Amino acid sequence: MRQLLVIVILLLLGNLKAWAQDHYDPKKALSGEELFLKQSNTSRIIATPGQKYLVLDASPVIGGFHRYRFFPGDNIKFRMENETIRFNETIASVSDSSFSIAIINEAVNRMDYQEILLKDVRLMKVSRRIPFISQLAPILPLAGLIYIGADFFNRGVDNKRFTTDSSSLIVGGALMAAGFVCYKLTFSSLKINGRNKLKVLETY
Repeated sequence: MRQLLVIVILLLLGNLKAWAQDHYDPKKALSGEELFLKQSNTSRIIATPGQKYLVLDASPVIGGFHRYRFFPGDNIKFRMENETIRFNETIASVSDSSFSIAIINEAVNRMDYQEILLKDVRLMKVSRRIPFISQLAPILPLAGLIYIGADFFNRGVDNKRFTTDSSSLIVGGALMAAGFVCYKLTFSSLKINGRNKLKVLETY
């Protein structure tokens, strides 16, 4: 069992090289907008002055303040007031108080556009890349399953296969629970309210 624990630890440490790239260098500090433009790897056009885009300023209880930006061409996931429909569409355009999404009308084989007022948006599904946390979200549950599975299929202290003990279940369950927490921190459903505000800004 000790060797199994070493294997799980090595699996987690295998991502240290990728994590090291996220280290912050205070000597090369950039402004918020410069950092966003540098890290953005999409093909959207955001350098045109006066380009309107959506901004979600989120201040959740866990995780601290973060600004999410959505430009025309980006995918957006949200729900509206008094509706249960989950929208997962592409932003077609953004105005001062609304944005439009492109919806394929298969009945007539054409693209329709629906305007969404900002005040009608109730909830948004967002994701953010958090060093260490985001990488661990898929790894920890897998490590927990491997830990429990290895103990189940291999001979343990009782020299029997297809058995496990409470300690293995506790360790494996703790790893999976930690992975779930990391997932919730990376992928969040934010209710639009006083703490999480949706607004429109312009590039300059």
